[in-house]
Amino acid sequence: MAYRQGRPDDPEAMLLLARAQSLSGRPGDALVMLNRLAARGIASDAATSDDFANVRALSGWAGDNTTVPSKSSAPPSGDRPATEPPRGSGNPPADPVAPARPSSPATSSPSKPPPPGTSAPDPAVKVPAAPVTSPPASTNVGPVPSAPAVSRREPGAALKFTTLLTPSALAYDAVSRRYIIADRAARRVAVIDENTGQVATLVGAQGALGEIGGIAIDAKQGDLWVVASDGDGLRLHRMQLISGRVLSSSPLKGATGGVVALAFARNVGLVLADASGIIWRVRANGQCDKLTTLEYVPRALAADAEGRLYVAAGTPRLARFALEPSMRKIDVVELAPGVPTDAPFAILGNRMGVVVASEGGYEIRTVPLRRR
Repeated sequence: MAYRQGRPDDPEAMLLLARAQSLSGRPGDALVMLNRLAARGIASDAATSDDFANVRALSGWAGDNTTVPSKSSAPPSGDRPATEPPRGSGNPPADPVAPARPSSPATSSPSKPPPPGTSAPDPAVKVPAAPVTSPPASTNVGPVPSAPAVSRREPGAALKFTTLLTPSALAYDAVSRRYIIADRAARRVAVIDENTGQVATLVGAQGALGEIGGIAIDAKQGDLWVVASDGDGLRLHRMQLISGRVLSSSPLKGATGGVVALAFARNVGLVLADASGIIWRVRANGQCDKLTTLEYVPRALAADAEGRLYVAAGTPRLARFALEPSMRKIDVVELAPGVPTDAPFAILGNRMGVVVASEGGYEIRTVPLRRR
């Protein structure tokens, strides 16, 4: 794909990909890409172009991208504002390792190539629509079947999903409103739509990441960070969150123990916990700087919007730490009854989302954070 081979975060390539996603029956993915462009202050012709008709039909369409971006108006590739763009609610493609929910035939069937010896229609040329005629009075017309609707969860209900993966890490992308899960042993990363619970593979085993120790999202830059081990040791991968494209890969330098969890904290960056109880700050080039040594081995990590670090240690509470100017314990947060004490979790404002095994599958429960 040209997008994967081009310059990272190129606005014109991102718009081209969004257009292709819309035309190929993936309007949800196209909406996520358009939201990424909007977050960087880049407009598009999505509000007027026939190519994006499927996107405008989505409930999450905001309708404020009306100008085709130009090279002169596009910001640098790494320039993303800290504010979140309008939230979309698209449906990702079905996960090959999970049962897919039925989707509309109008948006799930790939477009067929033209027959040999003919040329594909020019998308810039509008073809007049065929006139609509009413059937003769004598014609017996039955009811027109409607497309099967994708079920959406009720507000406040647990997000249920089914996958063959065993979630060992969890992160949340507020832009696309999707959860990201990783399976340490299966070496896969998947996304879960927050509204429908549909699962889609982001990075499969063919991505050759190795055994995944932790994942974290840099919401401002739109990057997914993954720490994984392979035959050559630990490596830090920076990936494009929307596509799973690997942007850079560096050996992890300094940390010696096995990786337990990874988080991304504001103003600090990546924070890693290893199997010996050491908390490290990880730089983008893979260099690790020791922050502190805990008296226990963490089970999971997460950070909130204020840059505070939450550490689970297999007890009914989370330890909360400040990371600046140095790492120090602030207080303790009690877990709600029934919440696993060692499950992967993410901090969502004043609540936490945690993965729980349920009825042959999984669910993500959101529960309030309660100070001790």
